[in-house]
Amino acid sequence: MDTGQGRPSSLDTATVAALCAGVLAVLLSPTLPPRWIALLAVGVAAVFGFAAWRMGNIAASRCAPRPAVAHGALVRIAAFLLGAAMCALHGHATISTRLPATLDGEVVRVDARIVGLPEDTETGSRAIVRVERVLEGRPGSRTALERRRLALRWYGGGRALRPGEVWRLDLRLGVVGRALGPGFGDPGRRALLDGVAGEASVQTSTRPLRLAPASGIDALRDKVSAAIDSAIGPSRGRFITALAVGDTRGLDDADWDRLRAFGLTHLIAISGFHVGLVAGFGALAVRLLWWLWPRLALRWRRRQAAAVGATATALGYAALAGFSLPTVRTVLMIAVVCVVAFRRARSSRWQPLLLAAALIAVIDPLALLTPGFWLSCGGVAWLLWCLPGAQDAFDGRAFLKAQWVATLGLLPIAAGFFLQVPVLGPLANLVAIPWISLVVVPLALLGTLLLPLSETAAGLAWKAAAGTFDALWDGLGALPPSLASSFWLPEASMLAVALAVLGAAIALLPRGWPLRHVGWVLVLPLLVPRGVGPASGEVELIAFPLPRGDAVLVRDRHATVLIDAGPAGSGLVPVLRALGVSRIDLRIETRG
Repeated sequence: MDTGQGRPSSLDTATVAALCAGVLAVLLSPTLPPRWIALLAVGVAAVFGFAAWRMGNIAASRCAPRPAVAHGALVRIAAFLLGAAMCALHGHATISTRLPATLDGEVVRVDARIVGLPEDTETGSRAIVRVERVLEGRPGSRTALERRRLALRWYGGGRALRPGEVWRLDLRLGVVGRALGPGFGDPGRRALLDGVAGEASVQTSTRPLRLAPASGIDALRDKVSAAIDSAIGPSRGRFITALAVGDTRGLDDADWDRLRAFGLTHLIAISGFHVGLVAGFGALAVRLLWWLWPRLALRWRRRQAAAVGATATALGYAALAGFSLPTVRTVLMIAVVCVVAFRRARSSRWQPLLLAAALIAVIDPLALLTPGFWLSCGGVAWLLWCLPGAQDAFDGRAFLKAQWVATLGLLPIAAGFFLQVPVLGPLANLVAIPWISLVVVPLALLGTLLLPLSETAAGLAWKAAAGTFDALWDGLGALPPSLASSFWLPEASMLAVALAVLGAAIALLPRGWPLRHVGWVLVLPLLVPRGVGPASGEVELIAFPLPRGDAVLVRDRHATVLIDAGPAGSGLVPVLRALGVSRIDLRIETRG
């Protein structure tokens, strides 16, 4: 927003879009620009920004309106260059922490701290560790490893690992693997997002030693998870631990499959909406305190105190969630509102979202590679775009309409990332979002708050939360399999996803807008993508590395042959779906 005099009073959508476009330009580039180009871009961005600032000041001194087009162009060019430069510098800094190839396969002895929540698997345990000190290793290993994070595998053991512990371990190092193709996960991208420098496996030739007990916020999360499992059992408590402290380790593949089939995965980890709900409770608690003791208002304005209470409770809940991206975005938005309240100023309804998105793009540009960024920010943007007049937070119709708008609006983004559209996703969300957010989550959090006071009272609250969730879960499980399914899509181009988002934005405009239903036409390229098979007269051969051996897909315009599908759970099915393979005409197995 621009006042027309002096400096701009706030961010505008075009400026934040230019900043994110600069970040994406680098993220989607096949090579990373050199550091000197990134530093040069920072300098040019500063020149453009200074020119825009001078233009505004000169116009203000002459009491004349600034040339809006020229000023806006300068600001947006500066934002684009800044986003590209920060992403490039961040990329160089992250890549420089990667393990060098010379250390691949080397064995070192280290003191390492467990970061996050360790996970038990059928073959052992896996966790993220931060190397505190290198005790034995080849020259150069100390510089390459200390203060770095490693993805740890402990085959056949490690089930005693707890968050925050320090262990003395012998590790065999490994570099991060490369991407395997469409539909497969990209280990390199995942490592960049997690800040992981390399891989490591525990060598048990010498006995591992635990040097320090569990500590920190992750240890608290683990303790609460253990208390929930003890109170109501791991089977019933697996969803409650996910909603209370963001611990999804208890969920198996069948749970995730059902959640994906109904489009509910965004609810089973602490979402931004849940953080906002907790922040609202914090603000209400402060207002109640000020109502009980009115003299407090003489020392601190109630509005400002409520803003601080909301930010503090949101920050605490985000910490329990492990500071996932949706929670960080929500905390930033609430903090912006808190700053506005302290300044006793007014701000547009878009400002918290725009500032949060800009901060994430500058501080952690790699977040734009994750679906969480687009789904989290996109959900709020859809509500602001389609429901500008919603004022009453207790208006049931407005609440249901908000869920419908957010669900439909996010379908193109979810389809672009996950290559599937749940058949009953919109209807399931209409029921599940209010039920989980307004019933299950408050009960789960009540139990967490009661735990320091009474384990019995906490257990009762958790049992109530589990009972209410089981009612929803059993209802979804009772539906026919034909409804609990998804419409699968081949891997779509970015243009098709962008057109679908634009089409949804037009179609979800308020009633009265002319030709708004035409917007759904722009969604068709995503739902009915172009053919991805070989042209007439051509034969395509694709090899896929599997856990044991390789699979080979051979297809032409009329037939598809698959050689060696591999064992169950090899990950080949998502790959075939990403390639648009809907039918296999002949399958050949050369191994038992």
